[in-house]
Amino acid sequence: MTLKTRLILTFFVLFALSFQDVKANRRELPTVSLLTCSPGEELYSKFGHTALRLYYPDSKRDLVFNFGIFDFNTPNFYVKFIRGKLKYMLGIQYMDEFMAQYRWENKGVTEQQLNLTDQQIEEVERRLEFLYKPANRYYLYSFLYKNCTSEVRDIIFSIADVDRDLYKTKSGVTNRELINSYVDGWAKFGINMILGSTLDREVDIFQTMFLPNNLMEVVSGAENGNQSLLSHQRELLKASPVFKQKAGRVISFLYSPVAIFSLILLVMTLFCFKRSYFLIFHNLYISIAGSTGLLLWVIILFTEHVELYSNYNLLLFNPLFILVAIASAARLKKTERVLSAISLLSLSILQIVWAQNIQYAEPAFYIIALSLALSFVARIIKNRTVLLS
Repeated sequence: MTLKTRLILTFFVLFALSFQDVKANRRELPTVSLLTCSPGEELYSKFGHTALRLYYPDSKRDLVFNFGIFDFNTPNFYVKFIRGKLKYMLGIQYMDEFMAQYRWENKGVTEQQLNLTDQQIEEVERRLEFLYKPANRYYLYSFLYKNCTSEVRDIIFSIADVDRDLYKTKSGVTNRELINSYVDGWAKFGINMILGSTLDREVDIFQTMFLPNNLMEVVSGAENGNQSLLSHQRELLKASPVFKQKAGRVISFLYSPVAIFSLILLVMTLFCFKRSYFLIFHNLYISIAGSTGLLLWVIILFTEHVELYSNYNLLLFNPLFILVAIASAARLKKTERVLSAISLLSLSILQIVWAQNIQYAEPAFYIIALSLALSFVARIIKNRTVLLS
């Protein structure tokens, strides 16, 4: 073998060895996918769920980064939730376990693999690694502004090369309209009673992505630089149809807030002509309305959920109504009449709020306002008659 041949062979051997070295030392990069889970029947799952999947094809590691984990055993769980002090956390699950959970709950899971550059994938890994540190993995939950979906949204849209100005444009909908599209019945009634007027302002497209399905929809049409952000989409799990014996429309309506409060309005109207029952039923009704408002005041006073602020429903459920009932029970006719007039003024101001679309009103709210107004007007007329006689 000539010297030249030996040199060539040596060069190829060294090149092969160096290539193996590089390959061995090359850090494995995962594919990054957005997981969107379908809504469930329970109130806490009505809006669906979002997580991030990192799949490492060489080592077969398959991890799900889940920002929606909380501990039901947290001391004073519900008090902390209402006050905005409940901490959610970032958790890591194996994909098999994640899928088994949603298969057991009979919910669908859609995967959208993201079309990211190697540099962007590395940044996603660094961000998740940072957020998973014990000092960073906990965060104060906010339904509208900091939840399992908004956390994933913020990671994707801060790392991908998207046109951020595009998502600052108005969406044509409000946060309340987005929420109301997922709920109905008494759940919708309660949610719209406790949430304030800040939800009735039109929001931009970016804000709409606090809901899982909205984030999934925007990602499907987003651009990452000069290419699509979405690589491909597939349905990993399809929820099986659940056959429930549905009540008829008439029966469903009879249990609705509108039907219940319409019945109460009818009874209150009848009792206006029966003096012996007037005090008992009317005082009980306005006391419940006032106590509801008092509870709202306490919650708003101590909560850090900004979604509850500026709630004009306090004009409908006014704690002042309790004083009207107390004055009535104590037979302080003049005081009852004055307080009833002030209560009517409260309800009148509320009509302006509703007419100007400052805050949304449930259909049942109008019936409640009418029944309360009837009670206060009846008090003013009856007490005026007593005082003049």
